[in-house]
Amino acid sequence: MLNLITNPDPNIIFLLALLHCLIGLSAGIVADTKGYSFALWLLIGAIAGTLGLITSLRLKPLIRAN
Repeated sequence: MLNLITNPDPNIIFLLALLHCLIGLSAGIVADTKGYSFALWLLIGAIAGTLGLITSLRLKPLIRAN
């Protein structure tokens, strides 16, 4: 078990990093559909991961006046 922590498989590290990026992208897309900044929420999702996605799902849609 200690070997998994001290010498992780590069394929698993890549898979986890890819999943983390997809979660960040999902947070950006969800926030964008609700009227928020895609770039900001992409950054938040990339840093915070699952917490950023959950937060973007809980956002209320913005009301924009035309």
